[in-house]
Amino acid sequence: MTVNEIPVTAGVLICTDGRPVEPERCRMCMHSRYFVIDGKQEKSPALAFCQVERVTKIPDIPRSTAVGCAEKRGDGFHNVSNIFS
Repeated sequence: MTVNEIPVTAGVLICTDGRPVEPERCRMCMHSRYFVIDGKQEKSPALAFCQVERVTKIPDIPRSTAVGCAEKRGDGFHNVSNIFS
């Protein structure tokens, strides 16, 4: 799986659909894989819903400098709650 690392600048990143968003929105996106905080990759809370992943720590998302995103088609945000619908 290819992951793009999208930089966060001034508290905003450019989503794959071209829209500026706060990284907090990514925490519930099925494409987010990790948040870079203090130079370390911390797993996205969304992984607990989308994959068989154990995510026990909620990262300090407002401090993130980048987001690891697996979305490739340019569709942008997909809420993990849609998986259960």
